[in-house]
Amino acid sequence: MNIISFDVELERVKKYMDELGVTSVSLEQLLKDSDFVTLHVPLLPSTRHMISREEFSTMKKGSYIINVSRGGVIDEEALKEALDSNHLAGAALDVYEVEPPDDLELIESPNLIATPHIGASTSEAQI
Repeated sequence: MNIISFDVELERVKKYMDELGVTSVSLEQLLKDSDFVTLHVPLLPSTRHMISREEFSTMKKGSYIINVSRGGVIDEEALKEALDSNHLAGAALDVYEVEPPDDLELIESPNLIATPHIGASTSEAQI
């Protein structure tokens, strides 16, 4: 398995990426090449809707996206379109733009796994 990563603070994490054999690429390249994309970023003005229509259309057809960071990082309307068109095979969300989520159409999508913001509710995450 090849692991690729995009990080705006590459210099801060490069040492760890090298140790783990992770290759740094641009966000566009990551979206084009990945079967699974996971998001782990804070919600800042620069990351709000960082994954929107353009990014979903760049992703490989049949790929998956997982967001356990912050809800506003993904444009949920664009996600719904990507899922409905089957461009994305599926998605998993633990966070939402509005919590609790008010878009039942998205939450009830057959190719979406939705959890109630409990990603950090493990004993390992509390260490």
